[in-house]
Amino acid sequence: MSRIVGVSSISFDNSGVEQKIEKRIDVWGNLIDTAALDNPDIILLPEHFLFSGMVYKKIDVAESLPKGGPVTKFLSGKAKEYKTHIFASYYRKDRKGIYNSAILFDRKGKIAGAYDKTFPVVEEMSRDGILPGKGAKVFKTDFGKIGAVICFDFNFRELFAEYKSKGVELLCFLSDFRAGFQIPIVAYENQVFIVSSTPGENSVIVDPLGRTLAESSMYGKIIFSKINLDSRIVHVDYNQDKVAKLKKKYKEYVKVDVASPEAIYFLSSFHPKRSIEEMIKEFKIETLDEYFIRARKERRRYLI
Repeated sequence: MSRIVGVSSISFDNSGVEQKIEKRIDVWGNLIDTAALDNPDIILLPEHFLFSGMVYKKIDVAESLPKGGPVTKFLSGKAKEYKTHIFASYYRKDRKGIYNSAILFDRKGKIAGAYDKTFPVVEEMSRDGILPGKGAKVFKTDFGKIGAVICFDFNFRELFAEYKSKGVELLCFLSDFRAGFQIPIVAYENQVFIVSSTPGENSVIVDPLGRTLAESSMYGKIIFSKINLDSRIVHVDYNQDKVAKLKKKYKEYVKVDVASPEAIYFLSSFHPKRSIEEMIKEFKIETLDEYFIRARKERRRYLI
C-alpha cells in the first residue's frame, strides 16, 4: 500500500543571529512555520541547531527529558501546532552525564524518544564530557520505521548495518558536516531513504537508488519532497519476466524504476490495498538481498 511521506529539511546557519535564546527561538520558529506550509509529515533540524555559533557550556544548555526546558517546550509546541513530527538535535542530560541527542517529537508534541550520538568526535568525549550512545535506535511512527544519525556517526558503516538489520526505512541525518557523496553511497548500500539537515547548503533528500530528490542552497534553505516508503529493490537477474507480469497486472498502481548500470529495479506500490511486499511474494520476485544470499550460498558449494 502506498505510504507517501512528506519530508522537510531546514538548512540554516546561525551566523549573524543574536546569541539570546529567545531571539534564536523566534528565528527558528519562523523557519519551521515556513517548512510547515508544505504540510510535511516530518521536519528535520541540524545538529545542535539552536546553539550553533554560540559561546556556552554544554551542561548549562542540556535538558532533562521528558520535562525538558525551553528547547523542548518550543519544539513540542511547533510539532503539536502543525501536527507533524520534528527531529531536532540538542543536548540532553541524565544522571550519567550529557549526550548529543536527536529528539523526536510526534504529531501531538510528545517526545517519541531520543537517539544519542553513537560516535561523538574524540574532543566531544575527552574535552566536553559528551557520552557516546549505544547504537542504532528505530522509532516506529505512523508512516514507517525511522532512525537518526548525528554528524560524525556517518563515517561508521557498522551503524548503518545495524539500522538495516532492524528494518529502518528512513534515516534522518542531523549534522554539522555535510557528508557529501557518502550519503548516496550509504542510501544505495543500505536500500534506504536518507534526509539530511545541515547548516547552510547541501542538505539533501536521497532515495535508495542514491538519487538526489532535493538539495538546499544559499537561496533555498528549506527543502521538501514526497517519498514512497512502500518500495523495494530487486535485481534484474531472473526477475525480468516476473516484473513485466507485475506491471501488466497492477498497471499504474506499481512504479518500476530501472537502474541499468547497477542492474536493479526499484519497485514502488501505489495500490490502496496491496503493498509492494505482497506483490513481490505474489510473483515470486527475488529481492536484491535474497539474490546475494543465494549467490553466496551457491559459491560455498564449489569451494575446495
